[in-house]
Amino acid sequence: MDDLISLITQAEMISIPELCDKLNMSKDMLLARLERYEQLGYIKRIVEKGASSGCSCNCNSCKGCHTSVGGVTPSVYWTKGDHLK
Repeated sequence: MDDLISLITQAEMISIPELCDKLNMSKDMLLARLERYEQLGYIKRIVEKGASSGCSCNCNSCKGCHTSVGGVTPSVYWTKGDHLK
């Protein structure tokens, strides 16, 4: 199994900076792999919304935009997708 998938399945939730650090990978390369695995159903994106994240957009189809409200960017985490449960 791929190291990226292994890290995500071992953790309850893991952030992009954590994954970049553990895999010694650039953010752009990591995001491309994450997007592909999400399309395949292996992983699922979780966007922390609400007052604690600073996001007040309440987008129904939020993909973890980089909109910053009050200088705080919403947190995006990754967890197991339907194919891995």
